[in-house]
Amino acid sequence: MKFNFSSFSKSYDKERIPRKKIGFIIDYLEKENFKVLFFLNEKSFLPNSKKINLFKTENIDYSSLFSKNELLPFSRISKHFKSNLFQENQNPQVDTLGYLVGIKLKTDHLGAFYLQHPKFKKEDIVNLLEYFKQLIQSSFNEIVLSNKLKKSSLDLRNKKLEFESFLDISELLSDNIESEILFQNLLEYLVFTMNATKGIILSKDPNSGIYDLKASLGIDDDLSKKIFRENKGALSLLKKSKESLIQKPNKDFNLLSYSEKNCILGPFMSGKNLNGCIILYDKENRNGLIDFDQYDLRFFKSIVKKISLSYDNIILLENIKKSKKLIDNIMSSISTGIVKVNLIGEIEYINDSAIDIFKFKNENLLNNHYAMVFENNLNLVELIDFAESRSHILYEENLSIFRTDSDETHINLTISPVFEDGINSGSVISFEDLSDINKVKSTFKKYVSENIVDELLLNESSLELGGVEQDVCVLFSDIRGFTAMSETLEPSKVVKLLNAFFDKMIDVVFKYNGTLDKIIGDELMVLYGAPLKKEDDIKSAVNTAKEMFTTLDKFNKEMVADGFPELSIGIGINYGKVICGNIGSEQQMNYTVIGDTVNLASRLCSAAKPGEIIISDSIHKELKTEHKFTLNEDLVLKGKRKPVKNWKFTHSPL
Repeated sequence: MKFNFSSFSKSYDKERIPRKKIGFIIDYLEKENFKVLFFLNEKSFLPNSKKINLFKTENIDYSSLFSKNELLPFSRISKHFKSNLFQENQNPQVDTLGYLVGIKLKTDHLGAFYLQHPKFKKEDIVNLLEYFKQLIQSSFNEIVLSNKLKKSSLDLRNKKLEFESFLDISELLSDNIESEILFQNLLEYLVFTMNATKGIILSKDPNSGIYDLKASLGIDDDLSKKIFRENKGALSLLKKSKESLIQKPNKDFNLLSYSEKNCILGPFMSGKNLNGCIILYDKENRNGLIDFDQYDLRFFKSIVKKISLSYDNIILLENIKKSKKLIDNIMSSISTGIVKVNLIGEIEYINDSAIDIFKFKNENLLNNHYAMVFENNLNLVELIDFAESRSHILYEENLSIFRTDSDETHINLTISPVFEDGINSGSVISFEDLSDINKVKSTFKKYVSENIVDELLLNESSLELGGVEQDVCVLFSDIRGFTAMSETLEPSKVVKLLNAFFDKMIDVVFKYNGTLDKIIGDELMVLYGAPLKKEDDIKSAVNTAKEMFTTLDKFNKEMVADGFPELSIGIGINYGKVICGNIGSEQQMNYTVIGDTVNLASRLCSAAKPGEIIISDSIHKELKTEHKFTLNEDLVLKGKRKPVKNWKFTHSPL
């Protein structure tokens, strides 16, 4: 009796999945009346399967059993191996026609393959075992290779995420902003990146040894009123470990009591000294709260180390700013553009604003004489000459100057002598570009509708400097699946598609007197009620959202005709108290809004499916019935302890 290799090979070659190949071998042999058994040790890459009839074996010395890699008849297997290899009801008949062959993967013994047939001769059984041994080991090699490729792919993705996050953190750390704002930005970034629900950053006061709250997100308690020392609780853990770690909630540790699942803690170290820390609480996914894992810890460690290395520089920069308070006050009192010249007229310092006012190109202006730098403006050179000869402050209002591109503008000029130890060391020249007023008007109209700009100019008190608390309606709109879509398009087409999309959407925003706060990637953030409050702000926000969908329907038809994919958006809207105004530092300010109302609007947008508008209950209470929103299931959102009541509107395409 002979085995039909041709028939088997044709069917076997059709199977592409390595694990299924082994199952196919067993199924095929059993149909040919073979007795087939597999024995796999704990190192096997193949899981248990009802179809494949596998057995895990323990305490089997395969290296001894197959010392010469020989085929063993069942009759030569010792009683010890029989009892371990076979269950009582599955022992094959003891005869010389049943043979066992060891399966190796390189030098590792994975198990054995047993084959028996009542009508096959010994030499046929031996040949078949060798044949199938090669096939099985080949399948195992494929499994190992596939697993390695999957792991490598996952590791590559994780490394890419780590690298991108590292660059983002580095960019944040390089921003010349106040430490409180920097720490808050860092905390918000890490909470978002690691899908945490909340977090805090503490910094040690070098004088008192007490840890001050530098940033907080998602925690209702007023932590600024609490005292934190490093001799107990979570801080003592970090001081002892000197590295990032994961901890379960602990009521005895005040800082850990805010967690339901676990926390991830990272120290800011300077040598052996603990200078501060960051704590993130309760990772979250679509199914709810989950634990931080070892990958999270590895990623977190690398980020915290980067922050820790920059911590001393951050604090040093703060101290330098404080020590130069007098200089900062002087700088804040003069005009935007600044030029410092020495006694012989050479420029020692020129800031970006001065370069921008005169439209200087990238050539090196330092160490050049001011007469050469300002050669297109002889009237300015004469005034500087005159001021230097008198060593007095000189003011000149509405001075006409020419930029390097021959464009004329007007400035206010201040020339002030500088004295060091009572000796004149040169002059500081400041320029105030009077065209900035017109620039502000034109720029502001890119963010808010023209009628709002006109109203603000008529009533300047309506736009207060600094932050004020007021009720504002916040709308977020986000393109669904854009990241994946952009990977299939050329960068130039991605830019063209986004620009065309935003052009249409922003027109709708301005139509309903919305204020464009910012564009974040493929996301829009729009305000209603800031900087000016109107009675119909909520209605305007909802009308904006609905018209965005109808506009998008027309937009998609046009872009599809040009070979672009269709876009879909989700929208979230919330209404409530925010801090509104010029947020930032003396060096850099942005008109925006911050607060939990903004965060909830963003979370609602994330929860919205393509074609959906999800609004908060505060929005729905102010709407009339014609908007036809339906009550949606309560949403469990990041940063919210309780499920959030919400309402949904689903757009019907044209």
